[in-house]
Amino acid sequence: MQVRPFRLDDAGAVEPWLTGPGLSLPGGTARINWPERMLADSRIVAQVAVVEGRRVGFVRLDCGPDRIAEITLVIAPGTRRRGLGRRMFESALEQARRLGVWRMVAIIDIGNEPALAFFLEQGFYADGLLGERIRLARIVHAGDHQRPLEIEV
Repeated sequence: MQVRPFRLDDAGAVEPWLTGPGLSLPGGTARINWPERMLADSRIVAQVAVVEGRRVGFVRLDCGPDRIAEITLVIAPGTRRRGLGRRMFESALEQARRLGVWRMVAIIDIGNEPALAFFLEQGFYADGLLGERIRLARIVHAGDHQRPLEIEV
């Protein structure tokens, strides 16, 4: 699997994946040029996973000035449950480290058990409810598999 930056010609393949539960694209006329607007926004880092020339995944980090990034990760239907999501997440985590992100969040529909399980397996924890969605958070450490420092008060 190769993970590379998102390009305009990826939009046609990726757009249908972003209409699943808990995912969305802008409505109305804003939907027409969403890939151009995403690429023009310096706070957004988007990548596509490719296997044998076929696009199989999309990950997007929306990085805020507070060094918190919201992650969107979606794998193409028919290619799920093969470890691609985990590998894409690892790529996004490396990117977050390079950008100086200290925390990642994912907003997941409460009923989306596969996504909830996936993010919990990646070290996320429940961080609040937003209506029918749960906010998950994860600290971005400087190195793989490092535990947070335990500070006694």
